[in-house]
Amino acid sequence: MDLTLKAWSEELTYALAIGSPGAWGMMTVATCKTAAAGAEVMETARRVVAARGLSLIELDARTVAADPGLLPSEAGFVILHDVKLPLRPAVPLLVGGFQQLVMKNLFVGMLVMGSPAGIKALRRQGLGLVNRAEVLDV
Repeated sequence: MDLTLKAWSEELTYALAIGSPGAWGMMTVATCKTAAAGAEVMETARRVVAARGLSLIELDARTVAADPGLLPSEAGFVILHDVKLPLRPAVPLLVGGFQQLVMKNLFVGMLVMGSPAGIKALRRQGLGLVNRAEVLDV
């Protein structure tokens, strides 16, 4: 079942408050029907992450490099937006790098936003974390 923006915001707030790596709500994939909905999702993530005092890294999937140095080294939250077709090779590499941070039990979270086709293509990359992520469709 897809989450509403309000429910997702509450889950993310809770996950960040308890500080538990791997908690539900720490990895989300989102598709937004309008640019306004996308802006609202991004602003919600920024607000919730800022309230927790975590570093926030925003990456544009259309131009991002496959550089693991772009990801948090200890704790932080990543917003990877504009995941669209054609899927750039850097996108699954960065998500895979993020998955490695989760496996190291670091306190990290990620929101991946994109078109339905872009998210579907990312899911086909075999990244288990993406396939188990919370789904936000607004």
